[in-house]
Amino acid sequence: MRVLLMAYGSRGDIVPLAGLAARLRSLGAQVRVCAPPDREFAELLAGVGAELVPFGRDVRALRTGAPPSDAAGFAAELVAAHFETVGKAAEGCDVIVASGLMPAGARSVAEKLGIRYVYAGFHPFEMPSAHYLPSPRPGPQAPADMTDHQALWDLDAQKVDALYLQPLNAHREAIGLAPVDNVRDHVLTERPWLAVDPVLGPWQELTDLDVVQTGAWILPDERPLPADLEAFLDAGTPPVYVGFGSMPLSADDDIARTTVEAARAQGRRVLVSRGWADLGLIDDADDCFAVGDVNHQALFPRVAAVVHHGGAGTTTNAARAGAPQVVVPQFVDQPHWAARVADLGIGAAHDGPTPTFASLSAALRTALSPETEARAKAVAGTVRTDGAEVAAKLLLDTGQEAPMSRERISAIAHADHPIKSPLDDDSVNRLLAHGLPRGDERVLDLGCGTAEWLLRALAPRPELRAEGVDVSEVALAQARRAAGELGVGERLVLHRQEAADFGSPEPYDLVISVGATHAFGGLLPTLAAAREHLAPGGRVLIGESFWDRAPSPEAVEMFGELDDLATTVDRVVADGWTPVHGHVSTRAELDAYEWACWGSLASWALDHPDDPASAQVRETATAQRSQWLHGYRDSFGFLCLVLRRTER
Repeated sequence: MRVLLMAYGSRGDIVPLAGLAARLRSLGAQVRVCAPPDREFAELLAGVGAELVPFGRDVRALRTGAPPSDAAGFAAELVAAHFETVGKAAEGCDVIVASGLMPAGARSVAEKLGIRYVYAGFHPFEMPSAHYLPSPRPGPQAPADMTDHQALWDLDAQKVDALYLQPLNAHREAIGLAPVDNVRDHVLTERPWLAVDPVLGPWQELTDLDVVQTGAWILPDERPLPADLEAFLDAGTPPVYVGFGSMPLSADDDIARTTVEAARAQGRRVLVSRGWADLGLIDDADDCFAVGDVNHQALFPRVAAVVHHGGAGTTTNAARAGAPQVVVPQFVDQPHWAARVADLGIGAAHDGPTPTFASLSAALRTALSPETEARAKAVAGTVRTDGAEVAAKLLLDTGQEAPMSRERISAIAHADHPIKSPLDDDSVNRLLAHGLPRGDERVLDLGCGTAEWLLRALAPRPELRAEGVDVSEVALAQARRAAGELGVGERLVLHRQEAADFGSPEPYDLVISVGATHAFGGLLPTLAAAREHLAPGGRVLIGESFWDRAPSPEAVEMFGELDDLATTVDRVVADGWTPVHGHVSTRAELDAYEWACWGSLASWALDHPDDPASAQVRETATAQRSQWLHGYRDSFGFLCLVLRRTER
């Protein structure tokens, strides 16, 4: 198999490609890499035996010199290189893996050649999300009163289009392809890959995209440390390392002095990495040493702490080594990595890109504490090292894509039936009316998913307040967007955690759990959990399956040992509850739900024939429809009850 890897970016974009290239070659693939013409990148890729096809300008010269004065002109220059240099390099290849600075033309090249295209990111923060803001781009600034995340991400797409859309569509037209209308989403695709360690970056659920998280693409480094560095390390206690990689830091020439003085104040020696900022020593004292490009995998286990900019690669290497970190973020993804390091307890996040002696001293005290050191060592053992192998096998194993996640399949299946239970709108509204007799209650939904029950409760009741709990960040993100569109976002609080672990100091007037009793281990355990959250006189709205008729063995295998309707209600009553309203789903409701789910999946597969997951989705729709029609349609029932406590 012949693979083309491409990225325009700095060292943090090229080293992961080298890691993937090395693993692909070890598995027998032919690998070609399109990367900037910097000498260090050529040497890096030569070291893994990958063919380099240089394109674009020298990145180090761009980063350390004056930036391009014409952002749109530079974008057009890159797009031209995608179609010309990258396009020629892609001839004869089976797949293009694109990353780095907006590879706007790579997907078009793959489309023209009829080969597979994969977008891979080394952080998720260019992917639209309700949980973080887009990074700055050239273009008009957002109005001061624009705070809605969706609006800001829409503006981000407009900025990308302003830079890339015209040259992209001009090149597409020249090769006979139809125009695109959203460059960013076209580049990302619906299923981007995320080459990030899942412990350090468990963020794939923060976006509606169906992210495939492979783990970080780590290039094993076997280089020995220089003899003079070994001598310095052996001559005293472990030093504090400070390095900012490919960050030029042109506005902060004193960062080396600040770091050295802050580390000395903690009684530590210092190791200064020159990097692209060309940092150096501040005096000739023997407690400091300066190095160039060295093996971080060998060095970081021997330092007391790592002070760095928060690049994905440095963060991962320090975490693998068990070295406490101080992250001084400069831009883009780096503030997010800083926050993650702090959240994990493996270091400190500096507030802002320009440290002072006082601010860096405080961060170092946190990083050098025994608690942080112990935590960093504990987390080190959880960081995966097989990301490049996972990605390589996804590319090489008969060219198959990673399977679509169950969450994504569920979202497609329920697109036309957002109440994920066999209930029509009238039934839902009647159940809510019986559960919310006043209209000003506090409501909790345990296992809320996309919070459809809560949204329908909130919309017509302006005095109502609601909270939802679910483990799916994708579902919760969808719920937040929908709440904003309905104008009820200020009255809805969503919690991402296991419903069984949720606690609140204030009780609720209505607790909902429809179709989610599996999260608690069954019907009665769910009622026990609801009881803990219920205010005096409050109500529970619960939905549960039952056998309407004797089930087939296949149906029992699918759903387990359910009770019949009468036994289900009797168990609830015996547990201390009184039904004040109930609804048994009709045959029409049951059938409508099943047709909607499997029909939506089938339609998606037919509408996306070129998507790598199309066959999987179609097969899922076919199998589920068959199981319903042949396995449980004549026996399955669904019951919703509105309950009050019998015992006072």
